[in-house]
Amino acid sequence: MSETTALSKAESNALSVSYEVLGTRVELDLPFIKKYLVRGRSDLVSDQELVFFMNTCRQQRLNPTVQGEVYLIKYSKDDPAQMVVGKDAYLRRAFDHPDYLYKNDGITVKRGDQIVQKEGCCLYPGEELVGGWCRVYFMRNGKERTAFKEVAFAEYNKGMANWKSKPATMINKVAISQCVRDAFPKDFEGIYSEEEMIASGAIDTDYVDLTDTEGPDDDAPISQEQRKQLFKMAQAEFGREEGNAVVKDMVERAGCTTTIDMPTSVYRVVLQDLMEAIEEHRAANADGEPGDEDNKQ
Repeated sequence: MSETTALSKAESNALSVSYEVLGTRVELDLPFIKKYLVRGRSDLVSDQELVFFMNTCRQQRLNPTVQGEVYLIKYSKDDPAQMVVGKDAYLRRAFDHPDYLYKNDGITVKRGDQIVQKEGCCLYPGEELVGGWCRVYFMRNGKERTAFKEVAFAEYNKGMANWKSKPATMINKVAISQCVRDAFPKDFEGIYSEEEMIASGAIDTDYVDLTDTEGPDDDAPISQEQRKQLFKMAQAEFGREEGNAVVKDMVERAGCTTTIDMPTSVYRVVLQDLMEAIEEHRAANADGEPGDEDNKQ
């Protein structure tokens, strides 16, 4: 009797979760996930897959109710459901990690007879895309460490969707995702980026990247949580006043006067600019530029 009761309680606890992400309470249960958070065929997702997704979100502190953060994809009964983390959320998790310092990344190209690793994703005329690379600098046991990944374009290119129109960007993002996972294996266990899932074929060829799709939803206003997220990231890196000023400047440069009711499309631009600014700031401090010590006081 007691064993049956205990099992019942354990099952009950597994069917719903409640946790906090960046100060926001997230409440999830199976019916809610199945109705709102599954892309593809929600009717084919099993309860086991829903429980795994829900509890992984809790363990990894991901908020699936924020657009583009994380979602579940299921196309057929023969293939398992796939948990996909949006590109912005994947990188933000790395930037927020206390041991993360900065990263360098780019693409590998062939120029004549030379193979060159260059920063950025701009493929010049006469260059042939070979692959992508990334180097992440982080701290472990009080010492600076480095993780490095280089991936081949031919191995990942499936010739579909963004791999046709933005091949250099896509292979670069695969390299970044793999390198970040190498640097922080415990924090990214079981978490894969959109680019990796598309490249591996785990996401159907008809998959549409919702965070890149233009249309009415792309101009939907961002949530209060997303607004707070911008300012929290900036303040944590630059301090309260300077952080607010950095966000304000980026928002204005993106064509808005305020973050209130800012379109999602603009939010993505500002978020990307902010992550790059944070990375540059950390890299400058790590290089010990003149004045760094005074600024930290």
